[in-house]
Amino acid sequence: MNARDEAVEMIRRICPAHLSADEYGRILAEKFDTHRAEALTEAKSEVVGWLVKKAREHRAQGRQYAKQADVIGKLASKVDRGAVRIFLNAAAEPNTRGFFQQGHTYTREHHGQPITFVVTAVSTSPDGQRTIAHGWRSDPYTGWEPTDSDDLTGWTDVTGEVTP
Repeated sequence: MNARDEAVEMIRRICPAHLSADEYGRILAEKFDTHRAEALTEAKSEVVGWLVKKAREHRAQGRQYAKQADVIGKLASKVDRGAVRIFLNAAAEPNTRGFFQQGHTYTREHHGQPITFVVTAVSTSPDGQRTIAHGWRSDPYTGWEPTDSDDLTGWTDVTGEVTP
């Protein structure tokens, strides 16, 4: 049993009367998971930001440091895209940001027809200002085609309910 599970179990024992111990435990587990995902997301952002800063500093030192700056910049990009497993696993935590999640399937209607969007990746712009979900879209007319979206409006997460 890990620290999260121990804390949930300890707090379950003193749950409010209007909730079952199991329901209270589930709520607490979700809170812990959300906190963990937020902490990992923040840590990833700090690491990537620091690497980008170091790449910029090396580049400013002159041409002799350009190769090092390029390597550091590539490392920052790789970390940002999920090369560090703990940060990659953070993306699999519950979606607390109200955005698409990698590996999930979404549906909605478009011009009266159902469309499906399977998200294969989620990426953020280098300045951190924009997030895009990348994947495959299918509708009754065109079949599967690559697509991306930055707007969750109207989509319903049907992961596990619908087979793409």
